[in-house]
Amino acid sequence: MSDSLATAIIAASIALIVAFVNSIVAELFRRRKDRIALAASIAGELASYAPAWPLIRQVLLTTINAIEAEARNTINFRPFEKPRDFVFEKAVEKLGLLGPALVEDIVYVYGNINGFRVSFALICAHFGDMSDIELKARCTTCPEALDRAVQKGTPLIAALRCVAGK
Repeated sequence: MSDSLATAIIAASIALIVAFVNSIVAELFRRRKDRIALAASIAGELASYAPAWPLIRQVLLTTINAIEAEARNTINFRPFEKPRDFVFEKAVEKLGLLGPALVEDIVYVYGNINGFRVSFALICAHFGDMSDIELKARCTTCPEALDRAVQKGTPLIAALRCVAGK
């Protein structure tokens, strides 16, 4: 084999190795950026719900107090369209970038938020049809779902912000 042929084979091999390593490094960089953006966006979405919790809790406690005082007619709920978690819905396919522990907590928190929403939507839609016992029970389970979401969600938001570098 001639020296020029050996040099060409070596040069081609080096070029292939460099291209291969470059694509791996580029993919790792892309995944890192996606992970950071995903963590920041989910942390932001979850944190944006926090200011509403005390207001919702107060509405539910006021409803329970009105039922107990036999003044249910002073309370009224209006139907509403169930809110959506736009970031979570779009990000479900990429949650694996965050690792199993964070994914488990994220799904748990969003599951409890959804449980609250379903129960609250039932209250709003069927308030007039519910007995006092059912309404009181639903008004009790709503904050319980929120409490579970907040209990797991508060450290989750901190962990997601840490992943995002904040």
